[in-house]
Amino acid sequence: MTAPGVALAHDTDDPPSDVDMLNFALTLEHLEYAFYRDGLKKFGEKDINNSQSLQGDGKRYIRRSSYRYLKLIREHEGTHVDTLTSVIQSLGGTPVPEATYNFDTTAFTSPQEFLKVARLLENTGVTAYDGAIAHIEAAELLTAGATIATVEARHASYLNLITGEIPFPDAFDTPAAPRDVFDAASGFIASTPEPYGPYPSAAAFRELLPTTVIQ
Repeated sequence: MTAPGVALAHDTDDPPSDVDMLNFALTLEHLEYAFYRDGLKKFGEKDINNSQSLQGDGKRYIRRSSYRYLKLIREHEGTHVDTLTSVIQSLGGTPVPEATYNFDTTAFTSPQEFLKVARLLENTGVTAYDGAIAHIEAAELLTAGATIATVEARHASYLNLITGEIPFPDAFDTPAAPRDVFDAASGFIASTPEPYGPYPSAAAFRELLPTTVIQ
């Protein structure tokens, strides 16, 4: 994932740069990695059959058969964070920092809710990359973004499967506008540092994000 410079997207009069779009992706990857990092610390793993409770001995559990794959997803998200950070820096940009999240009240209330939110995040990640990729100009970054998007889709399929949904429900995914995705992700964000990387604030960064999907 390297590129000779920072190119501009082309859907608005004042379009975001490729670095801006990479920081958008990094915002989402920070959230996903923190979600799995903190969630897997909160919940234990245990051999549980379908008739047994996911709670006991004061501890809440995730089935061991799922837990090992969730740890792998966590490692993928951590690698995405590290890679995007490195690429942004190689382009002369400043990566956005990790935020403070409110997962304890929005996602960590039970093992079942943790998995439900994991499914939501992974499926949102797919639509986010689908919507963002057309706003990137450099060919190298397009290819790199696509390689992350396909892994996010594999995560989404697995989370769909273990939560009782169809793993691959449609023939096509629906791309989402970057600003819409940012607004949805903000529901899990309690606060962000200021400045927000190279931007005065997360709100200022939001205003740079495209509101359209290029078709």
